[in-house]
Amino acid sequence: MKIIYQIILIGVLFVGCKEKTIETKTSESISSPLEIVNKRMEYYNLHNFEKFIKLYADDVKIYTYPNKLLGKGTGNITSIFEPKFAAKSIQVEIVSQINNGNHVINHEIVTENGIETKYVSIYEINDGLITSVRFVRDY
Repeated sequence: MKIIYQIILIGVLFVGCKEKTIETKTSESISSPLEIVNKRMEYYNLHNFEKFIKLYADDVKIYTYPNKLLGKGTGNITSIFEPKFAAKSIQVEIVSQINNGNHVINHEIVTENGIETKYVSIYEINDGLITSVRFVRDY
């Protein structure tokens, strides 16, 4: 009887760990929230604004942790990042990551014009898009 429970447990764990493929606005197949956030970082460092912005929900909300709303929508993100990407003045380094369900938490160092700022960024991903970001900044 014990072996039957072990087989059932292994089966449940296997099915529960299987990643699903998510179709994003970019027509790329991305398999997890972690991969979506890592694609964001890749496009950020490549200064590819067109692909970067497609990873966000149209009504994305950006907060200073825990809940001070800084901006809403991709128009807000566009006004902030498009000029920086065009000037190639900004880079991000991921120091560490934690993934829990549809949340990814990054410890990041953003360098803009030679000045480093440390962040803890909490990304929420739903239906293959980033729907909210909360920044804890090192001031």
